Amino acid sequence: MLKGLRFQKRLRLLPGIRANLSKSGVSATLGTEGAGLNVGPEGVTANAGLPGTGLSYRRKLTPKNRGAWIGVAALTAGLAFAGWQNRDGIAGWFMPQSPPPVVQAAAPPPAPAPPAPPAPAAVAPKPATPTIREQRMKLLKPGGVIYVRRAGSVLREAQKPSAKALRKLDKGAAVTVVALDGPWTQVKDGDATGWMRTSVLGPKP
Repeated sequence: MLKGLRFQKRLRLLPGIRANLSKSGVSATLGTEGAGLNVGPEGVTANAGLPGTGLSYRRKLTPKNRGAWIGVAALTAGLAFAGWQNRDGIAGWFMPQSPPPVVQAAAPPPAPAPPAPPAPAAVAPKPATPTIREQRMKLLKPGGVIYVRRAGSVLREAQKPSAKALRKLDKGAAVTVVALDGPWTQVKDGDATGWMRTSVLGPKP
């Protein structure tokens, strides 16, 4: 029932010396990473390898080939020393090389913004056209010329609608202002002087 049970433990006694405990017994390992001698119940075994490469050498030293111990020990020490001295370069042979970093091209500078359109020129407001009444008030002054704006307007003798009619004037006829009296204006047309309603007089139509 205990055949499948395994036990293994390693104890570091001194630098370069480790004790190995297992079901088969106690053994000791002398050496550093990549090279060493294992001394146990089954004899002495030499181990050597190059770290990081997967290459290793293993040989069991028996009493019959003790003459080769010195050569194996020298080979083991040499491989260990060479592997330790060149561990970085050897590991580089078997490790994949990193691709060179990709340098991204700098983004082009943003295009300059288009110039703003010129502001529209200020348009001066048109002066308001004076009304007929405003123009009439400027013309209604003694000695000024004013125009009849209604065809058939009557020039009367007095300031009342029933007064005697002196003549009828056409639209656009020019008369001279003599005097002002409220809704009536005294004007002169040639050799005739009379009164007309102010509302029928004004600027030239």
